[in-house]
Amino acid sequence: MTSRIDPIEPGDADDPEVDDLLREAETGWYGDAAFFGAIAHDTELLKRIVPVFEAFPRSDRIEPATLELMRLKIATHNQCAYCSTVRTRAVEDEVVGKETAVFGDTIDTEALTREEALAVRVAAGMADDPHAFTDAFFAELREVYTEAEISELLLFAAVEVGLDRFCIALTLDTTAESPYPTGLDYPAEPEPRETDD
Repeated sequence: MTSRIDPIEPGDADDPEVDDLLREAETGWYGDAAFFGAIAHDTELLKRIVPVFEAFPRSDRIEPATLELMRLKIATHNQCAYCSTVRTRAVEDEVVGKETAVFGDTIDTEALTREEALAVRVAAGMADDPHAFTDAFFAELREVYTEAEISELLLFAAVEVGLDRFCIALTLDTTAESPYPTGLDYPAEPEPRETDD
């Protein structure tokens, strides 16, 4: 399946700042420029939204790998082929051994730290039905996270749910230049990557 709009590729943007962002996406961020390239059709929007992505994590207690586990859980729930295929490169080595814990309908809390398990539950709840959160669950969250950190987890999950749906609506595919497979199928049935363990 191909993307419903053609992402702007690195080197093709008229705005040098946007072109730099596309190159960063291709060599850093996710190792693929399609997501930023789709947004880059509105150059000002891309320039304004990237700082939102850079704002996470704000807390010293929320590890970037925890946010990646949340992102992958949301991708699994939404069956977003793009989001469940690409990885946040800065933490991919930390996360690869824990992917099986978040892929699928359940969460393997035994394979995660308590902080990770709670954060992934936040992600699953935000993707599924935030009305289902209980006061008891928030009491659990408060045992390991401050209220500021809980707000950060909720906002990160909310942003990721929306971004997944953006990618799904576009049937966003990876670029041929990236290390990922192309011709992604929607809805996705994501699977964890193979490890060398």
